[in-house]
Amino acid sequence: MKSARLRAAAVTVAAFLAAFQGGCSRAPEERVVTLRLVLWGTAKDEASLNEMLQRFYRENPGVRVKLEITPHARVFDKLLISFAGGRAPDVSRVSSLWFYPLAAKGVLADLTPFIEQDRSFDLNDFYEAALDGWGRYRGRVHALPTDLDLTAMFYNKKMFDKAGIPYPDYSWDWDRYLEVCRKLTKDLDGDGRIDQWGTSLDGYWQSYVYQNGGSVLNEDNTRCMLDRPEAYEAIQWMADLRLKWGVAPSPADTADVGLTGLWASGRLGMYFTGSWAAAMVFRDRVKDFDWDVAPVPKGKRRATFLGGSAFAMISSTKHPKEAWELVKFLTSPYVQERWAREYQIMPSRRSVAESGAFRDLKEPPEHRQVFIEAARYGRTLPSVYSQREMNDIISNYISMALLGKMTAKEACLTVTPLVNDLLRYDLERERRSGR
Repeated sequence: MKSARLRAAAVTVAAFLAAFQGGCSRAPEERVVTLRLVLWGTAKDEASLNEMLQRFYRENPGVRVKLEITPHARVFDKLLISFAGGRAPDVSRVSSLWFYPLAAKGVLADLTPFIEQDRSFDLNDFYEAALDGWGRYRGRVHALPTDLDLTAMFYNKKMFDKAGIPYPDYSWDWDRYLEVCRKLTKDLDGDGRIDQWGTSLDGYWQSYVYQNGGSVLNEDNTRCMLDRPEAYEAIQWMADLRLKWGVAPSPADTADVGLTGLWASGRLGMYFTGSWAAAMVFRDRVKDFDWDVAPVPKGKRRATFLGGSAFAMISSTKHPKEAWELVKFLTSPYVQERWAREYQIMPSRRSVAESGAFRDLKEPPEHRQVFIEAARYGRTLPSVYSQREMNDIISNYISMALLGKMTAKEACLTVTPLVNDLLRYDLERERRSGR
C-alpha cells in the first residue's frame, strides 16, 4: 500500500515536471534584431557612436547595431555592389555627392510614409537646402541630413595683425579680397622666392561661379551652363589668383606639406575650406597662431558651396521599422548635439545649429555664426543620375584651367557638350528604370 502511494506520488511529480518543462520550452524567446550600419570615420568616431548607441538600445530593446566602418571613398561602390548582390546593409551614411544616384537606382528606401506616421518627428526642423540637396528625390524623402559642410574663409589673425590689416567681414568683395592677398604675399627671407601667400586655390570653384551669377546646370538639370560667360569668367578670375597675381601657391609649393600643412605652418593668410575642418583638421594642427572664420567674399551676389551627409534606410532591409528608428536616432537632436560638441560639426537641424550646442562652443573659431548664416545662402551641387561621372569630367577640365594648361573659357566650352551628352544618356536611363 505504501509503495503504491509512493508510485502515485512519483507519477504526479513527473507529470508536474513535464508540464513545467513543456511550458518553459513554449515560452517565446527574446527576439533580437541586428541592424548593419555602414558609415565612415575613425576609431574615435566608432567609440563615440557606440557610446551614444547605448541610449538607442535602452529606447529600443531587442535591437542591436553592427557598425561597418568603411573609407568614405569606398562607401558608394560598396552600397551599389552589396545591393545588387542581395547583401546590402540596413542603414548607411550617404554623402551629398552621391545621394541622388543611390536614390535614382532604388538603393535608398522612401522614408516619407514613416515620417507621415510618426507624430513625434518634425521634418521642418531640418534646413530646407539640405533636404532639397541630399534628402529628397522626386519630392519624396529618401534620406535625413545629419550635417552641413559650408565653405567659409579661414584666416590667420596673426598675419593680419602684423600687416596692420583689419579682419575680413561681410563688406568684402572680390576686389578687396585680391587687394589684401597681394599685401600678404611676401618673400620673407629675401631669396627671390615667395614663401608666404595671401590665399589658396580651393576645390570649391562652384562658389565663384555662383557668386558671379552663373550655374553648373540649368534649373531642371538637363543642360550644362558652363559655356556661359558668368561661369568661365569666374573660373578664370579664380585661376588668375595664381597665374596672374601670384598670391596663391602652386602644386609644387605645397608638394611636401599640402595646403593644410602650409596653413598650419603660418604661411597662408586665408584658406577656403569646409566647416568640418575647424575641428577635424585645424584644432590639432594649428599651434602657433590664432585664427577665425569670415564669409567668403561676394561677387555679383553672395553664395557659397553647401554639402554634407545624411543617413538613409536601404530599401532591401528586412527590418524597416527598426531601421527607421535607427535613422531617426542618428539624426536626432541628441546625436547632433554630441557631434557638434565633440567635432564642431554643423548640425542639419536648426534647433541644434542655432542653439548653444554649436554656436556657443568655446573652441575656435570665434565667429561660428558665419556657418549658420551661410546655411541660408549656400548652394548645393546639381544632382543627376551619373553625378560622380559628371563631377569627374568637369573637375578634370577645371583643374587644367586652374593650372594654366588651357584658359577657363576653353575648358568650359570643351566640357559643356560632354556633360550634355551624359545628361541626355541619364534622362533615358531614368526613364527606362521607371523611377
